[in-house]
Amino acid sequence: MKKNDRRTWLQKTIWIYILAAIMLAGCGAEKAADENLGLDAEVEERNGDSIQEEEKTGDAGADNTEHASVGEKTAIAGETAEDTVVDIKPLQEENPDIFAWLYIPGTDIDCPVLQSMQADDYYESHNAYGETDGEGAVYTELANLTNMCDFNTVIHGKTSFDGESGLFADLYQFADPNFFDEHKTAYLYLDGNLLTYEIFAAYERENTSLIRTYDFTYIAGCQKFLDDLYHTRVMGMNFREGWEDLTPYHFLVTLTTKKGEDAQKQFVVLGGLVNDAAGTIDRVMYE
Repeated sequence: MKKNDRRTWLQKTIWIYILAAIMLAGCGAEKAADENLGLDAEVEERNGDSIQEEEKTGDAGADNTEHASVGEKTAIAGETAEDTVVDIKPLQEENPDIFAWLYIPGTDIDCPVLQSMQADDYYESHNAYGETDGEGAVYTELANLTNMCDFNTVIHGKTSFDGESGLFADLYQFADPNFFDEHKTAYLYLDGNLLTYEIFAAYERENTSLIRTYDFTYIAGCQKFLDDLYHTRVMGMNFREGWEDLTPYHFLVTLTTKKGEDAQKQFVVLGGLVNDAAGTIDRVMYE
């Protein structure tokens, strides 16, 4: 091959390679563009799902805000049993002494239950936030377990002297036989559990400490309480049929209040456990 012909052949070959490279680059760019379009579509789809989720979350958040605004009227940390669910953990972030939530439909009793390690009567003069407050809070004494596994858990709350205000003022409504007949249920929310009690008795008794009068850790103390309940029927006592055969192996809650610091009588409302949602309420009884 002559020198000039070889040069011409090389030039053509080089141009062929250049054109091929340009075509391949174009195809690669087109492919990359196609891939990018596909990726963009996928991202857009995922973003759309995320937006929908955010919209759902936003709607739920709006509902929660609405519930919280209702609960804040009577509740700590925006909780209220009107929502049908009470989360104890956020409440304990507000105050670790909170161990339960009491709700009695048909009344304004919708509040946390506390127990102080400082003194049995600490929440006589402090609210659920632990702040000094003459209205106090709803609480139990140290003699009671906070897991609600005692024979009788005694829960205290205040009522004003005139009976018109106080966290437990509505307990006095159970003195009315008609109200008593129509309102049978109290709920106690624990962390991971919901206890349902049937209210079976409401009456006035001497203003003495139930915890110190009866030793509820022994069968004898529990039976003594039941004997006194059945044999000391006071005037105006409301008692629901079907609860005449209680034993020390039942689980009771007694809600107590009084009108004024120096009251001679206290009003008590008794409930018996009828449902333990988590199945954790149990105990060993001693002779």
